[in-house]
Amino acid sequence: MQLETMYSAVDEHVATLMLNRPEVLNCANEQWALDLNRLVDDLAKHDGLRVIVVRGAGRAFCSGIDLTALSRGETSLNFFKNWERALRKLEAIDPIVIAAIHSHCIGGGLQIALACDLRIARADARFGITAVKEGIIPGIGMWRAARYAGLGRAKRLALAADVVDAPTALQWGLVEWVVDADSFEPIITQLTDRVLSMAWTSTRLTKKLTNMALQTPFAEFVETYFEFQQLATSSPEHRHVMAEHRAARERKKMVR
Repeated sequence: MQLETMYSAVDEHVATLMLNRPEVLNCANEQWALDLNRLVDDLAKHDGLRVIVVRGAGRAFCSGIDLTALSRGETSLNFFKNWERALRKLEAIDPIVIAAIHSHCIGGGLQIALACDLRIARADARFGITAVKEGIIPGIGMWRAARYAGLGRAKRLALAADVVDAPTALQWGLVEWVVDADSFEPIITQLTDRVLSMAWTSTRLTKKLTNMALQTPFAEFVETYFEFQQLATSSPEHRHVMAEHRAARERKKMVR
């Protein structure tokens, strides 16, 4: 799907979601928020999709809100509503979402990354949430940032508008991998392949359960776990893996 500010490409079980305003470092305007909603809705309809890789075209991942549009009064409250709706859809979608981050990952860029499941950063990446400098509130991204980095570090990002480098982002828990430029593409491919190699029912349900972890009462969480475990252990993937395990044990016995 090719839209005004981004596009998606699906290759069997893997989709690329490319933020595509490279001339302005992929910053987000009203159309951007509408396009992200539409793209995520479209990807959710693809049967068999297992991984979505979110990337930025050109020199940066995403530099946040479009300050030119904001300064002209072209950014309505609907933008923020559509923005948060899109990020929540991305966070809740069944496929595992990987953010492949290079250069600027500022403001809304970091908020997008935190709505993904896994984050790989190139060593040149920079991270920050600087909305207060523009006289606006960072948004629901702070809810995610506090959970990943801790309340104190989230406040440092939001209130002091600090911008941190990739090693610091790794130390704080904002990303899971930091790699050099030469390793960036191979690591994205390796991680994608690793996710694809997992049993899909258990992977999908594990994502849902993990997303519940910090906001669900324990008793409810346990009951959901039992429900999901029943679904996983009844799945064709589980039966297939267990059959392979039994066959491997039999082969070992024959060799002995």
